[in-house]
Amino acid sequence: MRNVLYSMLLMAGCGLGIAGSQLQAEDKATEKKPSASPEAAITVDECRIKLIDRIILGSDRPGVLEFVEPNEGELVKKGKVIAALKSDALQASRKTAEKKATNDIEIRYSKKARDTAYVELEMNKDINKRVPNTISELDIKRLTLNAEKSDLQIEQAELEFAMNKLQLAEIDAQLEEMKILAPFDGVITKKFRSTGEVVRHGDEVLELVSTKRVKVEGYVNIQDIWKFHVGTPVEVHLDIHGLQLPVEDKTFHGKITFIDVEVEPIHGKAIRVWAEVQNPDNLLKAGYMATMKIMPDKTESKVAQGAPAEK
Repeated sequence: MRNVLYSMLLMAGCGLGIAGSQLQAEDKATEKKPSASPEAAITVDECRIKLIDRIILGSDRPGVLEFVEPNEGELVKKGKVIAALKSDALQASRKTAEKKATNDIEIRYSKKARDTAYVELEMNKDINKRVPNTISELDIKRLTLNAEKSDLQIEQAELEFAMNKLQLAEIDAQLEEMKILAPFDGVITKKFRSTGEVVRHGDEVLELVSTKRVKVEGYVNIQDIWKFHVGTPVEVHLDIHGLQLPVEDKTFHGKITFIDVEVEPIHGKAIRVWAEVQNPDNLLKAGYMATMKIMPDKTESKVAQGAPAEK
């Protein structure tokens, strides 16, 4: 009887041990398979808003300013001539060059002279065929040379005509250099020179700024840099210190356009990044501070890290 009870207890203990082992294995399996979830947004504080399209327009040539049209604060359109140098001498040269570039009289005359030279040559050859040695061989060679010369005169006339056209194009290019054009839609923020002033090559004349898009620059911790890449979308909110304004509740959208190639020593283990953000109604002013949220997803994170895709 005692042996039977001992056997039953031993079997019960083994069963409990097996069950416990199975539960532990299930717990470990559960720990190894966390639930899949998208990457959390990366918040970048203390971002600085900067202008992207800001340019100083200067003179390509020395001269005297004939006009500087817009004033500070005025809007200008892309391609508009907003300033120009005096170009009276070049304009006069252009008229002369235009006359030459459209004059093909020399070409037409050379072609008629060629036709006459070949007709004369053939007539003298025919005379010799009817009455041999009437025209000397030397005269025939002279007539042949004159006919071939007329061919070369046509080529020379055509070359001069083409050169005249090139000269006209060169003057037109010089006239374009006398102008200052707006390279994009924007607003004039500074006017350095006025009508009648003498300028040298490269002198500043106007400053043009566009606020349609801005750059939002900040520093990301190095452990987060693998979670996004150029093109990752961002959300930006203004963070105006000491004020609570309705504009701070507005969300601006953009995308990462730059990730620095080295760690910034001043900010410790951080890397400089910036995003290009659309700026409707010019609400994002250069110099404002902002908070930027980088919105990576799981796929982007794995691609950035070079990790193998899940099967």
